[in-house]
Amino acid sequence: MTDNPVQEPQEDGLAASDGPVASDGPAAVEGPVEANVDLDAPQGISRRRLFTAAGVGAGVLVAGGLAGWAFVRGRDKETAKADGLTVTKSWADRELTLTTPSGVCEAPLVAAYEKGFFRQAGLNVVLKKTGTDEDVTAAVGSGKYVASNGIFFNYLGPIYNGTPVKLSGGLHHGCLDLYVRNDGSVPTVASLKGKKIGVSNLQGSATNFFSLDLLDAGINSSPAAKQVEWVVIEQPLLPQALKDGKVDAIATAGGYLPIIQGVQDGWAKEISNNRNLSANANQPCCAVVLNNQFLSEDPVTAGKLVSAWAQGSRWVGANLQETAEIESSKNYVAGKPDEILQVLKTLTFDPSPKNLRESLQPGIEKYVKTGFLPAGVDVPALADKVFVDLGLNF
Repeated sequence: MTDNPVQEPQEDGLAASDGPVASDGPAAVEGPVEANVDLDAPQGISRRRLFTAAGVGAGVLVAGGLAGWAFVRGRDKETAKADGLTVTKSWADRELTLTTPSGVCEAPLVAAYEKGFFRQAGLNVVLKKTGTDEDVTAAVGSGKYVASNGIFFNYLGPIYNGTPVKLSGGLHHGCLDLYVRNDGSVPTVASLKGKKIGVSNLQGSATNFFSLDLLDAGINSSPAAKQVEWVVIEQPLLPQALKDGKVDAIATAGGYLPIIQGVQDGWAKEISNNRNLSANANQPCCAVVLNNQFLSEDPVTAGKLVSAWAQGSRWVGANLQETAEIESSKNYVAGKPDEILQVLKTLTFDPSPKNLRESLQPGIEKYVKTGFLPAGVDVPALADKVFVDLGLNF
């Protein structure tokens, strides 16, 4: 944002890796995830927290299940060389620590872990629960975790500023929503000029994404421009704030039961999302975030990790009911299967490193205009810095 300028880029640096705490096998989750927590709180990546919600709309890609999808487990050294991948220090026999899934949208990781896709790829994945106030972006950069799940827009600023992580493999579309009261006061996004928008985090994924919609509507989303007022409200309080008229709209990171219940009850309505109501809906929301040291030393193992993760995404798209049951029974999400299922139906499970890479440059070009990145950003260079090509052709 213009009132919080991004610093100049720094040289990448890495700290020593912390040891993992959970072993492969049944997911080691330390009890149920607390309900109604802030999806975009400072503890880490947005969308990593709970949203046990009833969804509206659908967009699940089944497309014949896993048929025809190329998996890299069998990739040999010659193929890796042909793709320009050189292993300088093997991670093949090491434990790979990932952040424990804690939200519905992390279903691809749940499936890859619980259905054994990581093990089938020869990977020893362990899961570690993040701390309440942990900055997951920095923790992946430091090597505490080799990878995590994240909204790609949220990583542009940190990577620009030198956080040593990269993205590879968009996992799905459809996890951000913009709601208003169903009273005609805000019929369109353009009607939000001069209005108040409630968000849980001024730097969160919902704020970032819907700034693009405001831009399309001719509205400068920067607080300094005063064309729209962002009001920071804790996630559990957002629906009531909208209902009471304290704000004119709320932007949420994913299906959130109280506000979706408001839609079902008739007092609220959705005017944009990153599934099918926004011109910017072609941008993948969640992607695989990888530590740079891991990538530079063993891109082959990194490629296997991303591929198994993507296999989990495709499996979820073809098995929504079973996924909901796994997320509930294994305590990844503190919700009932029918609640989780409705949220899963709002997501499109279409993993693709290629599509993520193709989205980056135009996405960054537009994102710069919102003020979340400096106007002088070298867009092609940042797109190259954000993405790692692991030779995955899906």
